Amino acid sequence: MPKKVSAAIVTFRGYEKARRAIESILHHTKDVELTLYVVDNASGDDTALRLAKEFPSISVLEQKINNGFGSGHNAVIPLLESDYHAVVNPDIVLKSDALSELAAYLDENGEVGIVTPRILNPDGSDQLLPKRDPTLCSLIGRRVFGGLLKAEVFHYQMLDRDLSQEQDIEFATGCFFMIRTCLFRELQGFDTRFFIYYEDMDITRRARGTMRAVYYPKTSVYHDWERSSAHSLKYFLILVCGMFKYFGKWGWRLRYPKREKANIETDSRKELP
Repeated sequence: MPKKVSAAIVTFRGYEKARRAIESILHHTKDVELTLYVVDNASGDDTALRLAKEFPSISVLEQKINNGFGSGHNAVIPLLESDYHAVVNPDIVLKSDALSELAAYLDENGEVGIVTPRILNPDGSDQLLPKRDPTLCSLIGRRVFGGLLKAEVFHYQMLDRDLSQEQDIEFATGCFFMIRTCLFRELQGFDTRFFIYYEDMDITRRARGTMRAVYYPKTSVYHDWERSSAHSLKYFLILVCGMFKYFGKWGWRLRYPKREKANIETDSRKELP
């Protein structure tokens, strides 16, 4: 019997991208029993209605208030009856049966709670999204003072590791990952204090309290990334606010110790079905 997989896409005034994502998921997902949810975060347009009419096999939820990315994804938790659940951005496109491949990986690796595939740009180049837990300097170094903080950014982005190989990670990107549904429910989903940004770092860190988080590059998806915070003052301020919330929750860490190895514990993990 095929595994039950659910997936959720949260939209906000993004009909065209969401339509492409949905179409690619439905077209390529063959080897699992799929339930696909779209949560519209109070777009105020006809996005939800159009998607519901165009794709009658999916479930569309309309939120009355936009409380952010994590809150939108958490809205499906009471509805889930799956073995595994995928968090999917509306700017993701599948060109293979990635959901079935990741479900099979979790089937074979009972100590893994979260798995993320290789994330590619539309032109096929690598976005290099698996990362370590951040330091303040690694986050600042990606935006400013890049030359001075190059070593911090290098370590944060795991560029000292062979990212063509499967390995444990500390931060699974929220643009696309699969999590055991029982673990997602146990964690009560995303921390909704993060409106957008850092909620994926946070849930990965909480998941790692009991299970492993893994980067699995044998499977890939395509991500048409716009990086809103680089082009919008509003989103940049949300990003900065989220950074303060993240470090306020997990503790402030300025820099990585010199020559620090990836500190990812894999023992004492519990297995979930």
